Amino acid sequence: MSPVRPARRTGDRAVPDRGGLVPLALVRGATALAAGSLGALVWGGSAWIAVPLAVAVGAAVLPSIGLVFLALLLLVVAYAVNMPAGSPWLLAFVAGLHAVFVLYLLLLHLPLHGWISVAALRELALSFLRRQVVAQPVALLALLLGGAGSSLAVVLGGVAAFSGWALWLVLGRRA
Repeated sequence: MSPVRPARRTGDRAVPDRGGLVPLALVRGATALAAGSLGALVWGGSAWIAVPLAVAVGAAVLPSIGLVFLALLLLVVAYAVNMPAGSPWLLAFVAGLHAVFVLYLLLLHLPLHGWISVAALRELALSFLRRQVVAQPVALLALLLGGAGSSLAVVLGGVAAFSGWALWLVLGRRA
């Protein structure tokens, strides 16, 4: 008599249950959509919006620190150049840029296809919200001081700091 497998007897499925998991394609799509929305905000109807949109989608789909750096840099510089000082969009832009940054960093180390747990995404969202408790008051202060003069030095300092961080990441990964 042949042995009967318990899985067949109890009716267990051959494919494990995916409850509590989210496809990475959905996370990648949401990241590209968020970055594209920020790009649409700062490029405001210009035909040049095609460039940051293509880079944003590429950075969400292809795990490359260079594309992530370029996508974030295009957003930051476009905001600094195209948005007037004291723009009320600053608070939303800070939160959106931070969310896109966190999602890009998450996706850099994950495979192109697969699943991620809802618990991991929830923990990431809670960490994001804790950081926003600090970032939003700083953005509000910048918004209140927006008419205090040119912010070119601040923008150049931010770009330099961001570039230094990206270089540190790239050199750190090679070591």
